[in-house]
Amino acid sequence: MPTEAAPRRAVILAVDDTPFNLDTLTELLRDEYTVRPALNGEIALRLARGNTAPDLILLDVMMPEMDGYEVLRRLRADPETADIPVIFITALTHFSDESRALALGAADYITKPFSPPVVLARVRTQLALQQARRRLQAANARLLAERELIEDVLTRLRETESFDARQLRYHLSSVDRSNGDILLAAFTPDGGQRLLAGDIAGHGPAAAACAPLLGHLFYTACAEGHSARALLDTLGSVLFRRLPAQIFLVFALVEIAAGRRHATVWNGGLPGCVVLRPQAPPVHLGSRSLPLGLQAAGPAADEGVFVELAAGDRLCLFSDGVSEITNAAGEALGEEAAARMLQQCGGDPDAFVAALVGYQGHDRFRDDLTIAALEI
Repeated sequence: MPTEAAPRRAVILAVDDTPFNLDTLTELLRDEYTVRPALNGEIALRLARGNTAPDLILLDVMMPEMDGYEVLRRLRADPETADIPVIFITALTHFSDESRALALGAADYITKPFSPPVVLARVRTQLALQQARRRLQAANARLLAERELIEDVLTRLRETESFDARQLRYHLSSVDRSNGDILLAAFTPDGGQRLLAGDIAGHGPAAAACAPLLGHLFYTACAEGHSARALLDTLGSVLFRRLPAQIFLVFALVEIAAGRRHATVWNGGLPGCVVLRPQAPPVHLGSRSLPLGLQAAGPAADEGVFVELAAGDRLCLFSDGVSEITNAAGEALGEEAAARMLQQCGGDPDAFVAALVGYQGHDRFRDDLTIAALEI
């Protein structure tokens, strides 16, 4: 039968300019570890790199030409050696010496003359911590790879040929690939148009995973000619009955009737829902409904707002990532100021984003941005 390979022995680099001290440490550690001696800092730095990299370094402070502090500083400055734990073993006993060593990144500090059991215990502790760090780094790397795969799958699932951008201008940006904002647009068989903008509660893959399901329900209902009320009931029921309680959808659904002379708008918590009219202030269509998923059905019939429309109007939606943008003084833009800014930009989402960049003074947005403008 094949035999299991012997576990790898940890490698310890012992650095001291006194051969007797190196012999003492080697004799103490040789039964459990592979010990590599170094008589000065230059040798130690050379042995710490590449395939000879140790798992732990025992380092003297008082050495000629390059003392232990300088060796540690160079180790920490080099990405190849920055994570190797270092224990100082030194005759310096003042607390300021120990403080300096720890401030430079030493893992521990042992004074001479040392107790062999203490050295062994400190070495075992630091090697166990280093092994735990490596296991954690490996686990984090696996989780990151899995997250990137999930994000790639979700991004592909969100892509659909059903999105109909006729008479619609929009801007979508996200702080990461697994965002919870959605923007869905379709025409119904009778010539009407529907636009659903929303923000799924939470962030990350859990929120983003709901977007493909909501998109499927939306486009199916539109293609089959189901009413807007039936669509909202379906979305609310699925979120309420099939998904965890913390998953709900802040939304606004716009239904523009065939002929584009009126619309009905259901707003369930979306901060930006306005009608922009030439030579007139923005008309705010505030929230009158609960977010979808907090109850077993969609909003009641009287929670939809009927809006008369005319040529030149634009019906615009934007997410809270817009209204919560802050300037250099920490002042949030707010819904009303955002609507005025959008009107000043002619309802153009791209010009609006440029104005938002100017307001906050940089182009690094902290939250997902969804901006949509339906042209009448």
